[in-house]
Amino acid sequence: MQPTHAAILNTAPMLLLAAVLATGPAVAGEALESGLVGRYYQMPDDLQDFPSLPATQTPTVERVDPEINFASTLEAFPGTKLVDNFYVSWTGVIRIPKDGGYTFYLESDDGSRLFLDGKEVVDHAGLHEMSERSGRTQLKAGDHELKVEFFDAGEEAGCILSWETAGLTKAVVPAAALFHKSAGRAPGLLAEYYQTPEGTEDFLDFPASKAPDLKRVDKNINFESTQDNWPGTNFKDFFYIRWTGSIRVPAEGKYDFFLESDDGSRLFIDGKPVLDNGGAHGMEEVSGSVSLTAGEHVLKVEYFEKDIDAGCKFSWKSEKIAKQIVPAEVLFH
Repeated sequence: MQPTHAAILNTAPMLLLAAVLATGPAVAGEALESGLVGRYYQMPDDLQDFPSLPATQTPTVERVDPEINFASTLEAFPGTKLVDNFYVSWTGVIRIPKDGGYTFYLESDDGSRLFLDGKEVVDHAGLHEMSERSGRTQLKAGDHELKVEFFDAGEEAGCILSWETAGLTKAVVPAAALFHKSAGRAPGLLAEYYQTPEGTEDFLDFPASKAPDLKRVDKNINFESTQDNWPGTNFKDFFYIRWTGSIRVPAEGKYDFFLESDDGSRLFIDGKPVLDNGGAHGMEEVSGSVSLTAGEHVLKVEYFEKDIDAGCKFSWKSEKIAKQIVPAEVLFH
């Protein structure tokens, strides 16, 4: 086990890392963004192995992690509230600077495994303390599909991905070499509009099988109170909207969120309630605070209109952000 997991930089590795940054994506026209998509799942007690998740299961936390460099801890996994019995899947692209043989290392507590281009390279499965296992493979220069899986059963938890090749001293795989595909992701939130029965005065729980009366993308949630039709629709009274997608948080810290609405509204981030402005009422604002890590977080806003006036506005503020409508640039679906 190495005494430190920081990258050991000298002239040769610096040249290789420069090559990493200069190498273009393997697939022409493919849009990439920095970091790996990390999907975190709280699992039932007594997790013993990598779980098989149904496609419909929603992550407890979904975010972009710049690298996989999490030292062993008895506390909650960094940036989450997950302590025991959880599973993480990191997916994306690794950029290889030059043709050659590469050794990859996974140090974890408990199990972990690495796949490159769908082929398993490192298998460090099972229940065990923080320990390391390696695998070696030949790779061409350019971008390769990467997936790392990790699970923790109990007590300490940690996972670190490192690499080594000729001219590159063993080091944590740096953020400069890790990306995720942004193709298919688009700005704005998915908005699903439903007409509700006359007299409805609360949120309705629509089954997943019920198709919305209108589906579109709203760039943000900034609808002034009006007695006319909801902008761009034929909805006026007794309707419900569900906005879903993700919000990109620029820096770790505490964020205050605000929903001003007529009638009810509520906000969920990473599946957890942040604020509740429910009930039938005039245009009024409620706030909620939450500490968030930098990167993307799963977001859902619900709103319902009883009758007469209708409006909904979604704002935020932080230590570095003055109170403002959450802008389209940080909202995705």
